[in-house]
Amino acid sequence: MDAQAILTKIEQDAKEAATRIQADAEEKAKTMKLEAQSRIEMQEKTMLAQAEQECTQMVERMQRMADLDNRKALLAGKRTVIDEAFAKAKEKLLATSAADRRTFYMQQVAACAAGTETLIAGTNEADWFDDGFIADANKALEKAGKPGKLQAATERRDGCAGLVLLQNGAEILITFDALLEEARTDLELVAAQTLFTE
Repeated sequence: MDAQAILTKIEQDAKEAATRIQADAEEKAKTMKLEAQSRIEMQEKTMLAQAEQECTQMVERMQRMADLDNRKALLAGKRTVIDEAFAKAKEKLLATSAADRRTFYMQQVAACAAGTETLIAGTNEADWFDDGFIADANKALEKAGKPGKLQAATERRDGCAGLVLLQNGAEILITFDALLEEARTDLELVAAQTLFTE
């Protein structure tokens, strides 16, 4: 066989092999590109779904926080109204006549005192307190079966509207503030139900 024919045949086989290799490479590149696009699309869908889920969760969290803030504001508003209601109640109590307040404090002393305390009168709204209060209080205590040995303090309690019973360093406050505070726990629920229908 002629050497040129052999060289031509080798060159032709090489070209065919190169064409096949190139076609295979192009096919593989095309397949890899399609797979890569498919992976990218899948990742995009996954990321989009995750972003939508996170967005939904964030919206729900923000809604819950807004609801909580609204409830806090509503509660604060209700608390303010209830505080105002109790302040008005105190004003009305203090606006009662001196005779009615004297009777009220006399009843409280008879109920709360052991009968041997030192009685300290407050300086505020004290128009009901007179020189005969201690004597009348001791009579009321004796009538209730207690020793009528209350003693008047030499000084009055500044900033206090009412009485203080003092014995062995312990104090019992008989003031509208103390009585309202004590009653407030029970009365707040009733006040809230009366003021707010929801």
